[in-house]
Amino acid sequence: MLPNRSRRREWLRRLDRIAADLNILLLMFAIGLALLDLTFIVTQQVIDRLPQVTRVVYVDEPAASPHSTAGQSNSP
Repeated sequence: MLPNRSRRREWLRRLDRIAADLNILLLMFAIGLALLDLTFIVTQQVIDRLPQVTRVVYVDEPAASPHSTAGQSNSP
């Protein structure tokens, strides 16, 4: 009976040590996600305060006809 109780205590100690390590890991994940969320909120506030951007659209020039391109001769 004594060895069984000793095994159980050792198993509970190991489980407690694993749970403590897991709690530290979960705490680091929680802090990281909170910082990511805070960064997102701050960037949204900064973007909302920026002035509006004027869009410039470049229109392609119409294609020149193949017979009137510059630098090419029309002779056969």
